[in-house]
Amino acid sequence: MLTTPLLRSRTAAAALVLVSAAALGGCAAHRQHAHHAHHAHPAAASASAALDVTTLNGERPPGRLARLVNSTTMLDTIDVNGQRIVVEKGTRKAGTRVGIHVHEYGGHTCVLSGEITGFMEGHAPKKWPAGTCYYMPPNMLMAAANLGTEDVELIDTFILPPGKPTITIREPGFPAQ
Repeated sequence: MLTTPLLRSRTAAAALVLVSAAALGGCAAHRQHAHHAHHAHPAAASASAALDVTTLNGERPPGRLARLVNSTTMLDTIDVNGQRIVVEKGTRKAGTRVGIHVHEYGGHTCVLSGEITGFMEGHAPKKWPAGTCYYMPPNMLMAAANLGTEDVELIDTFILPPGKPTITIREPGFPAQ
């Protein structure tokens, strides 16, 4: 069997996507979010059209705005159907959060260590400990914060058309790259 680094990367990414998708398939939260992916929550749909968003569910999410650190792209390729597959790993420092954002084509995050708190328009905040993954529905306003005392390691996976961004930050004041 051919074992080039690219083939190993594609195989590992495909396995990660399949394992994560299987884990999410049995999760009630995933089924609820999947419903929203096809029938967008009206408040989320109208709010995601706005350029500047500073609150989710009427409140500003806790945590200091900051980018992930130690970010690496593990995979960025085009599959046989012409879709782009992006797998990224990064560290969310304790006390920080990503700005309110949307993922136009959805995606999912797996928590490798620590615990992340997810905030999503129309839903109560939810904690995701190490060893869990969560689904991010398309065009749903959301944010994620590390409210703990230890850094959190994450892997994000996105499948989207080539040339499209994996994330669109809607909250003003998020640090530039």
